Amino acid sequence: MSLRQAVENIARYLPEIKRPVRRPSLGERLIWTALVLVIYTLMGHTTLYGVSQAAGLAGQSPLIMSIIFAQKIGTLTTLGIGPIVTAGLTLQLLVGAQIIKLDLSKPEDRTTFTALSKLFTIVVIIVEAAIYTVSGMLGHLEPVVQAIVFAQLVAATMLIVFMDELIQKGWGLGSGVSLFIAAGVAETIFMNLFSPIILPDGYYQGVILALVQAAAGGGSIGNLIYRGQFPDVMGLVATIALLLLIIYLEALRIEVPIQHARVSGYVARYPIKFLYVSNIPVIFTSVIFTNIYFFSTIIWSRFNPANQDPILNLIGSFNATEYGPVPLGGLAYYVTPPDSIAAAVADPIRLLVYAALMLGFCVLFAKFWVEVGGLSPERIAGQLIKAGMQVPGFRRAPAVIARMLEKYIRTLTILSAIIVGLIAVFGDYFNVYGGGIGILLMTGILMQYYELLVRERLEEMSPIFRRLLGE
Repeated sequence: MSLRQAVENIARYLPEIKRPVRRPSLGERLIWTALVLVIYTLMGHTTLYGVSQAAGLAGQSPLIMSIIFAQKIGTLTTLGIGPIVTAGLTLQLLVGAQIIKLDLSKPEDRTTFTALSKLFTIVVIIVEAAIYTVSGMLGHLEPVVQAIVFAQLVAATMLIVFMDELIQKGWGLGSGVSLFIAAGVAETIFMNLFSPIILPDGYYQGVILALVQAAAGGGSIGNLIYRGQFPDVMGLVATIALLLLIIYLEALRIEVPIQHARVSGYVARYPIKFLYVSNIPVIFTSVIFTNIYFFSTIIWSRFNPANQDPILNLIGSFNATEYGPVPLGGLAYYVTPPDSIAAAVADPIRLLVYAALMLGFCVLFAKFWVEVGGLSPERIAGQLIKAGMQVPGFRRAPAVIARMLEKYIRTLTILSAIIVGLIAVFGDYFNVYGGGIGILLMTGILMQYYELLVRERLEEMSPIFRRLLGE
C-alpha cells in the first residue's frame, strides 16, 4: 500500500471542517475570525481542572515558547499551537529533503500532505499531553487527576486544531496559527503598557500607568527608565523603534525591469522584497530552540533534578524557582536568550553563542525555504516566462533569466535572514515588549492581514478584481 493510500484510508475517519458551500461575505468572515479569537483568548485564561494556579505559574515557559506556540502553561492553551507548528514544519523539512516524496505543486499531493499533517498533529498532541501530564511540569498529580488533565489537554488542543482549520477552510480570514501568535504578542504588549498590577518596586506593571503614577505622586521618572525584567521606558522606546524599523524594511523592494515579449515598449518592474524570506527563518529556528528547551526540561525534571548527571547536564541543567525552571547550563541554556542587557553583559559567552546559533540557523533555513517554498530564481524565471515576460537585454530563456535573478535573490536571502535574526536577538536584550521575535512576527502577520483585507474589499467591490487576482 502506498503512502497516499494509507493516509487517505486513515483520513476518512478523522473529523474535519467542511468548506463553505458559498463564499461567505467579508463581514461574515470577520465575525467567524473574531469568534475564534475570543474563544482562544478565553481558553488562555481558563485554568485546567485539577491543576492549581501555583503549579501553572511554576511551569511557565520562556517568552520565546509563549510567543511561537501561543501557549500559557496550566490553562487550556498549555500546548497552544505547538503541535500544529511542530508537525507542519517537520513535514515541510521531510518533504523538502525528499525523505517523503510529495510534489506540492500537484493538487493530489497537497491533499495527501494536508491529511498527513493533520494525522501527525494528532500524534504530537497525544505525546505532548502525556508528557506534560506525567512529567511533573503541571505539579504532582494523582493518577485519576492525570487522566482528567490528559483528556482536557487533548480535547482543548483538538479544538484549537479545528479553529485553525475553520479559518483556513474559508470561514475566516488568514490563518488561525498566525492569528493566535499575533493576539498573544498584542496581549503581552498591552499588559506591559497598561497592566494595573503593582510590582515590588511600588509602581504599576504597565509602563504608561507607572509614568502617570510617578508624575502624579511626585516620584522619580528616572526609576522607570530601566527596571530590569519589568516594563520600563527603555523597553517602550525600543519597541516603538523596532516597530518602525520592521515596517520600513517590510516596505523595501528591489525592482527588476521586465517587459512583455510581444508588446514592444511595454516596460514594467518586478518587485523583490528586501526581506525576501520574511520571518520564516526565525519561525523555523525558534521552533527548533523551543523544542530543545521543552524536551531538556522534561529530561531534567525526570532524570536529573539535582543536576548531578554530567552527561545530562550537557543537554540542560536548571534551577527550580517558583516561576518555573531557569536554565543554568548545557544546550538549553544557550538556545534561550538573556532576558536583559544586564544578563547579556554578565555572560557575554551566552550572548555570542546564542546570537551565532540564531544567525546560523536563520541563514540555513532561509536557503532551504527559498528552494522548497517556490522562491528560487529558477521558479521565478519560469513564472515570468509563463506570463509572457522577459528581462530587457537577455534572451527569453528560463536559465538565462534565472542566472540574472540569482544575483539578487541569493544575496537578499542571506541578508534578510541575518537581519531578521539580529532583530530577534537584540530585541530581547533591550526589553522590547513581546520580545524581538514577537514584534517581528506580529508586524509581519498584521501586514499580511492588512493586505488580505484590502484584497477582500476590492473583490467585494467588483467581481473583475476577483478574476484579476486569480479567484
